[in-house]
Amino acid sequence: MYLAIGLVAVLVAGLLVWRPWTAGADPCSAAVTSTGRLPAATSLAELASPGEREIVTSVQPPFGQQRAAVPRSGYPRPGVGGTVVLESADGAVGAVDARTGERVWAFEQNGTVFGAAKAGGGMVLLQQADGSPATAISIGIEDGQVRGCTTFPEGEPAATGATVVAVAERTVALLRRDDTGGATLSLVDPARAEPVWTREVDLPDNVEYASAAGDTIVFGAAGTDPTSAWQLAVDERGTVTPEDLRLYAFSATDGAPLWDYAHEDFASQVVGMAFGTVVVRASRFDEHGGRFANRLIALDARTGEELWSAEQPASSATYYEQSTVFGDVVVSSESDPQRGTFVHLAARDLTTGEELWRIPNRITKLERAGLVGDLAMIPGKTGRGMELVNVRTGESRTAFDGLSVNSTSADGTSIGVEFHLSGEQVLVTYERLG
Repeated sequence: MYLAIGLVAVLVAGLLVWRPWTAGADPCSAAVTSTGRLPAATSLAELASPGEREIVTSVQPPFGQQRAAVPRSGYPRPGVGGTVVLESADGAVGAVDARTGERVWAFEQNGTVFGAAKAGGGMVLLQQADGSPATAISIGIEDGQVRGCTTFPEGEPAATGATVVAVAERTVALLRRDDTGGATLSLVDPARAEPVWTREVDLPDNVEYASAAGDTIVFGAAGTDPTSAWQLAVDERGTVTPEDLRLYAFSATDGAPLWDYAHEDFASQVVGMAFGTVVVRASRFDEHGGRFANRLIALDARTGEELWSAEQPASSATYYEQSTVFGDVVVSSESDPQRGTFVHLAARDLTTGEELWRIPNRITKLERAGLVGDLAMIPGKTGRGMELVNVRTGESRTAFDGLSVNSTSADGTSIGVEFHLSGEQVLVTYERLG
């Protein structure tokens, strides 16, 4: 279950999913279909060994009573009203009750699936059937009720790629690409019958990830994960262009281009957006030295102006370092370029860029961390549970030692931890204390 860490951005990018279906006269009524394919909770005893169960249920604050366990959870994220949203790779979306694990609702997206994004109290599902207009359906997360539908104009080119990102409380941006190489950006409010606006935009083909906050949408060729950033910086296939290394910002008000940015010839990766600031990790790979040169940069979201820039330690080609934003603190991992192993975890103030603390690094998957107050819950190394790190002070302690944690998150009432139990990914929910 991933936490957006105070941001409204939810990233959904990649290959489209296509499922055959018969288009009806009303695109909205045929866009989604109820399904029972997504998993519901089961007994923890059926999913974990006695030793694993002892670790899972032996907890201290902020973890309260263990509540539910959901197998094969796939892309879990916090909802509202005590629910957890689940998505499958083939276009099924639903929610389970975080307290009981019971399935609340589940839908299949029909036709070509563009993706889904959580916006406000709704889950917006975007899809298009062959020969029919594209649609955006808003589903109430807490009850599964259809709250609204937007239908795109008929006759638009069929999309061959898409990126979805939540922009504000209830609006979602959709970038569609067609087989001619054209790109179209739209803003959708599912309470309205038609898109708020649509305009053609000029973006390189490899740019497929998006982040948003306030009135700014930023696109880049690397997601928040280390794999896509490593691929962009190393360019093993020789397909990356100078344009792919840049970031491209557009206004959420009307889709107008605002700015584009790159630090020299470094590959740019957005690692967070908060308080009108875009935080960028920029890297350049030296093939001869076998190392990455790295910088951490803060940009004004409206203008693209650099607010501060800090050189990061060089890193080995073996590991791609990570950074993320927890409220107004930027946390980064740093490795030893000679040994090729993670060494430190360090934090900087979002506003000034000044270093706040530096501690030994015992974490992985920094982009899959959750936050409870000032306490970041970060997946640890294999078999070492998670690290609970105070983002203000750097004070750290280990929880669930002996198990592997894939991701963590929290909402106002629950905490979710995705464990590797008996060879399977299992989402375990807890009452949140504090």
